[in-house]
Amino acid sequence: MAEPEQSLSPSVKLIAWARTIRWIGWGFGESLIPLFIFYFSHTFAEAGLFKSIYDIVMLLALPVLGAWADRVSAKHLIIVALILYPFVGIGYFLAGVFGATIFIVLARALNGLLWGMEDMGVSTYYRRMANRGTVGASFGYIDSWSNFGWIIAALVGMVFVSFVPIHWLLLAVSPFAIIAFFVARRAPKDAPTQSERPSSVSMRSYRRAFEEWQSWDLHLWLLSALVLFSSVISALMWFFIPIDAYIQGAQPSFVVLLMVIGAVPTLFGYMLGKLVDRRNKYGLVAFGLIATAVIMAGVAIFPQYAMKFFASFLLGIILELFSVVQKSLVTTLGPAETYGQRGGAFESVVALGDLAAPLALGVALDLLGFSNVSFVVAGLAVILGASYVFMRK
Repeated sequence: MAEPEQSLSPSVKLIAWARTIRWIGWGFGESLIPLFIFYFSHTFAEAGLFKSIYDIVMLLALPVLGAWADRVSAKHLIIVALILYPFVGIGYFLAGVFGATIFIVLARALNGLLWGMEDMGVSTYYRRMANRGTVGASFGYIDSWSNFGWIIAALVGMVFVSFVPIHWLLLAVSPFAIIAFFVARRAPKDAPTQSERPSSVSMRSYRRAFEEWQSWDLHLWLLSALVLFSSVISALMWFFIPIDAYIQGAQPSFVVLLMVIGAVPTLFGYMLGKLVDRRNKYGLVAFGLIATAVIMAGVAIFPQYAMKFFASFLLGIILELFSVVQKSLVTTLGPAETYGQRGGAFESVVALGDLAAPLALGVALDLLGFSNVSFVVAGLAVILGASYVFMRK
């Protein structure tokens, strides 16, 4: 990590460390959330509905958050989110203690709002404070460190899950969010580029989001298609594959191991960021999509745990690559004055995909089964990959 220490600004690193600390708190129990939700569900579709609560709230909040990010310090959004994050851990804890579904609903709804707020704040902060030539590397840097902390905590949680209830592990979210708050406070304040008062933003935020979408060219809409497809892969990898492995007989500790191996590639986010900064982004995406098609076909043909384990690692690499490409292109395909608005519009697409993917996949899995759904996803990857090959030329 010597090179990023020299090339990235202290403000970028401070926010990265704050997120790392918060993600350590999540790491203890987050990989078990699919099982925790499945305990309260009867079908894949119902589990997908619980998962989507998070994304419904985020989708509704992002246009407002994006507009605010253009007119206030992005650091302010980060700080407010960290102050409120402890209530998410408390919500999951109360759900486990009382066996009440309402606390899961509340925890996921609040989590959707706060993650949208923090992620929008971090993305806008980085686009303002990072050097123009290191945007991809800066986002890769924060991904690498935060996921490193998450993985270490998840490995600890894998040991604890045999004798500590899941809701106790999820309660760890609260104290680590408080520590992260004090770290983020030390970061320099960024300056918004627009002068409109924040109080005048809210009523026009949704209209401006639609105006932003209407201004997009083919490149941005193709990037949106990639974002939606990434949501499908993410829902499979982080939610339904672990549940399917558990149904097939895997112990909770092995379910955690699936999640950990899927997160390991994020440790290479900085290196992937440098690759994205230097190479043709469309060619990289096309390669990733064709590789995804091969992997999903393999999961369909070989449904054993070992294949799920191998696939989770490879899909993790591909998703990290797509994430860095997306954030880099959002930065460069438009003016600096609308980083927040453009980023908010894209995050709304992300939230829409994250909302629809669990619901659609849950119904499809109940009707078609895991192998058939995997073949369908492989076919979609081939079609989208061909589009990126064309755009590369």
